[in-house]
Parts: sequence; structure tokens; C-alpha cells
Amino acid sequence: MEKEKPAFIDISLNILKRFNRPLIFDIYIKRTESDYTKLFNIGDQLDWERLKKYEDKNVTIFYVTAQDYKKYSLYVEKLGSVFRENKKSFTADEAQAIVKEMINLSMHEIIINQNIEESVLNQAANLMNDCVGIIATNPKDMIKVVTLMSSKPYIFKHSISTSIFATLLGIASGIQNDKNLSILALGAFLHDVGESQMSFDPEEKNIFTPDERKEIYRHPSLGKQLLEGSKNIKQEVLDIVLQHHEQPNGHGYPNGIRDGEIYHPAKIVAIADTFASLITKRAHREAMTTEEALQAMMSDVGKYDKILLRTFYDFFFPKPKK
Repeated sequence: MEKEKPAFIDISLNILKRFNRPLIFDIYIKRTESDYTKLFNIGDQLDWERLKKYEDKNVTIFYVTAQDYKKYSLYVEKLGSVFRENKKSFTADEAQAIVKEMINLSMHEIIINQNIEESVLNQAANLMNDCVGIIATNPKDMIKVVTLMSSKPYIFKHSISTSIFATLLGIASGIQNDKNLSILALGAFLHDVGESQMSFDPEEKNIFTPDERKEIYRHPSLGKQLLEGSKNIKQEVLDIVLQHHEQPNGHGYPNGIRDGEIYHPAKIVAIADTFASLITKRAHREAMTTEEALQAMMSDVGKYDKILLRTFYDFFFPKPKK
């Protein structure tokens, strides 16, 4: 059954503090479960004194219409580019706000496009936010991670989606310990950080030269090297980053290790990584449906852990109860 699309979606005022021009969308507050009142109109400048009065009354959540959410999301994504160009003008708190709002954007898209219980998605999002909090305990690490990941816009969004799907698969496969789930979520979030060091953007092409393919094969090792020494990033997270492209059949990279040698959470991230990519529209192809993506992955024998992949399929398409 298709989920009903929300009429209003909450937004981050921490993000809007960087919005120093007339608004390109209306902003609302929520009066009741179904009643919203317009606070600012398109073309207005934000009045922070007025907002402060609402915050003093414990009104801290603000909204845009579902139709305007795309405008807001494009602004949030643009902030990643602005950050990359002028990171010295951002504080660690602002960098953290960017990541957290990108999580919200990804959550909204997944809720709309995938048939997943919202309560389960919220658990994944909370773990993602916990991971961001772990990084943010060291401001230098927060700035470093956002700088690296915003260097190529697709990495940022894809990494968040991969982390959410990895967390969902982790829960579905029986991981219950919050510490282990946090390691999984953080490893998935950082899995492609090595791509920030590549001389080209792999999203812009479908065919690679031999030298470009060598760079692709190196990106897990580069990611591990970039993160080594970062405070609060555990060895288990580094193992996920290094091994997320290894395959049980031994045909993966960078080291071609086989099934029993691959760190179990890295196998989860491998599935989430590919799935998140396949259901996203890319420069060289249209997005696949959930079923098309999963069927394509299941036909690629030996590339993924069979039990985990079946668990992931059953998560989206559970067998009828007898």
C-alpha cells in the first residue's frame, strides 16, 4: 500500500541561518495536527527576533509545504558546495547541522519512495544522528569529514542513504546491540570517503580508462588512510571502509579476500551501497525500482553474502504469514 505523502515537512532553522536573501518558499508553524499557519511568505527576509519569540513559547519546529520542500532541499545540498569552497567560515556545529539535515532529506525520500515502516526508519535515522554526534565530539574531525564528503555531491547523499539501508539490514539480520549498530551506521556513512581523493568524478561517466579504474580500486584504501588517527573513529569502522567492496567469491577489491575473511558489517554495507546506488537516478541510467534492484543483485551470484541479501529482500517483500 502506497504511503500518503505529507502536506507539510519540517525544516531546520540552523540551516536557514545561512539563508541571507529573500525566501524562495513560505514557512509555517503547526497549530494542531491538521492546522498550519503561515509565518513568512516567499520574498520575505527572515525575522530572527520574531522567531525567537516563538522559540520562547516552545515553538521550535517550522515547516514548508511538500511542494516547496524540493526548493529547500536544493538549498541544503548547495550548502555542501559552499562549505567545500569556504569551510573556514563554518563552525563544527554548522557542519553538523548540514549533515543532520541531509539525513532528514534522505529520510524523506526513502519514506516517500520505499514501503518501509516509519518507526523502523526513525530508528535508523536516530542511529545516524548518534554517529554524527560521535564525529562532532572532535570539531576538527567534523570539519574534516564534511569537507571530504562534500567534495563530490553524490558521495554526501549516497553515503547517508547507504548508512540508513545498512542499519535497516543490520537490524533485520539480528544485530540488536546499539554499539554494534552505531559502528555499522558510521562505517556505512564513511564508506566512500576515499572517493574524495580521486582525480575524476565517477558519477560523470560510465566507461573508465585503465588508470581511472585503478583509482576506483584504491578508494577503499584511501578512505581508511584518511580516517586513521581521527578521534573516536574505531578500528571496526576502518575495517568497513576498507572492505566494503570485497566479495565472498574473492573477486572484490582492494585485497581480493574471500567470504570468511570479510568483516561481517562490511558485507552488510556492500549490499546497502549497491542497493542505494541502483535505486538512484544516475548520469548514465534511470533509477531502478526496489524489486528490480534486488533482483539484479540476487542474479549476481557470489558478489554478496547470500543470507544477508535474502534477508534484505525479505525485509522489503516479506513472505505472507500462514
